[in-house]
Amino acid sequence: MAAAALQRGLEAAGHACAVRWVAETGSTNSDLLAQVRAGGGTVQCLVAGHQSAGRGRRSRNWIDAAPGDAGEALLCSLAWPLPRGSELAGLSLAVGVWLLQALQALGLRDAALKWPNDLLLGPRKLAGVLVEVADAPDARWVVIGIGLNLRAPQGLEQAAGLHQAGVHAGRWAVLQALLPRLLSGLQGFAQHGFAPWMEDWNRLHAWAERPVQVLGEDGAPRLRGQALGVDEHGFLWLRTAQGRERVASGDVSLRVQED
Repeated sequence: MAAAALQRGLEAAGHACAVRWVAETGSTNSDLLAQVRAGGGTVQCLVAGHQSAGRGRRSRNWIDAAPGDAGEALLCSLAWPLPRGSELAGLSLAVGVWLLQALQALGLRDAALKWPNDLLLGPRKLAGVLVEVADAPDARWVVIGIGLNLRAPQGLEQAAGLHQAGVHAGRWAVLQALLPRLLSGLQGFAQHGFAPWMEDWNRLHAWAERPVQVLGEDGAPRLRGQALGVDEHGFLWLRTAQGRERVASGDVSLRVQED
């Protein structure tokens, strides 16, 4: 089975990480969060063929193919324990860097990162990252969810697929390239935070120097300016009419401002 083979490969490379496969579930993030909160946490990657209640940042729906179209997307979550008190700022950005680097190793070109948690292929969304935290009796766990379109879902003009870019890797090939980077990266993140990947992120920034607007939870514009880059904490900096402004990701969305 592909999951078992991937787990053996990780073990041979020195990474202790269980890999589990389910054909369908509500949400891989929800499944792992429930497990670690109950005290049954272990480093593991849960991979699903279909999610009936997949979600992204700010509880937005993540739409993947129907169960009969399995293989259209990579849907997975990784549970990882961090020392209590560890800095979490910028973790979703670091995961985006590791994911894009893994896809580049498979031949992807012309993709870029949108702050704070998306991968874009041109103007369209290729993948999203969702990081959630659960405090358990034994540790503070992060659950990192990744949704990657292998083929663009039908009817979603704003979505792109990996195969559109000429990369015909399946979910297990992507995971084989991604998981070692993810596991090694998390070890470094626990010690150093986001700073070691700041320059990589800024180099891969989709909207660098472009005019953007920051939207509040109600969708109303809160700030307009020129996107500069991120700092060592993962905050986005804008050049505005009032000077440089720093934006946190907790309660805002970012949109490119059309000419």
